[in-house]
Amino acid sequence: MYLAININTHEIIVAELSASNVIEGEGLPNLLKQTRRKINEISADGVDDTKQCYEIIRIKR
Repeated sequence: MYLAININTHEIIVAELSASNVIEGEGLPNLLKQTRRKINEISADGVDDTKQCYEIIRIKR
């Protein structure tokens, strides 16, 4: 499960529950594509340490 949370209000902005057949590391880019908001900070584990994740993070900042 991936969550995007407003750190000031603790409001969940978007959430994604991935199926068991989703490859690790695909969830973060899909989650970030769902919001048009600017992202100031992202915390993730090592599974999201991919080129695709870094590219979508760069775009969202």
